[in-house]
Amino acid sequence: MTRRPLIRPALVWLFAGPAMAVAVLMAACIAPFRGKRRGFWAIAPSYIRLMAWAFGIRRKLEGWDHLPEAIRAGAPVIFFANHASLLDPPLIISTLPDHPVFIAKKELGRVPVLGTAIKLAGFILIDRGHQRQAYASLQDAALRIRAGQSVAIFPEGTRTTEDALQPFKRGSFHLALEAGVPLVPLAIRGGRDILPKGSWRTKGGPYTLTIGEPLDPAAFTEPEALRSAAEARLREMLHPS
Repeated sequence: MTRRPLIRPALVWLFAGPAMAVAVLMAACIAPFRGKRRGFWAIAPSYIRLMAWAFGIRRKLEGWDHLPEAIRAGAPVIFFANHASLLDPPLIISTLPDHPVFIAKKELGRVPVLGTAIKLAGFILIDRGHQRQAYASLQDAALRIRAGQSVAIFPEGTRTTEDALQPFKRGSFHLALEAGVPLVPLAIRGGRDILPKGSWRTKGGPYTLTIGEPLDPAAFTEPEALRSAAEARLREMLHPS
């Protein structure tokens, strides 16, 4: 097993907490004048890029220029990605030209400072313990997507500790069919090496976000068929034959 660094990540994390509090405060101060989400996007990407640089993370985006022009111009989509690291959401935020909101578990909204950032960003919080409330949140997400807001999801449902892609959950694909917008696959490489589940010792290295060919939900009549096609598409991108 590769030995993970200790001193550098410890120093960066000690700085990252207070710096995040300052960044959130700045975004909150901007929000009354520019709106919550604009306040968040005015501050958050720069803060995240600074932290990535401090950790030695080298971000790279592939495939954006191959997307249809409408998507590159801001048409709403649902991005779906594999999930191996706690740093996946912020690194996507700081790397992707689009400004998607994430669907996340409700408990994250209660975390000090982070919860405030999530609310400023307009993330859609799901109460996984209450099916009716979770469904209502997905209905809200569908409305927001149809109104022009892109969304990012991790269909595996949680971070994984294995190289293999885990089976996708079905709920997100009910949302995709209802929203009726393209699903864009994001293959993330390097997340587990940088910060695996259960560790805080962040390791510098490459972090690559590769965008694949979108899926059109209009080509599917059932969420299960769309789920299966999306999982196969991302699996092939991660482990090409």
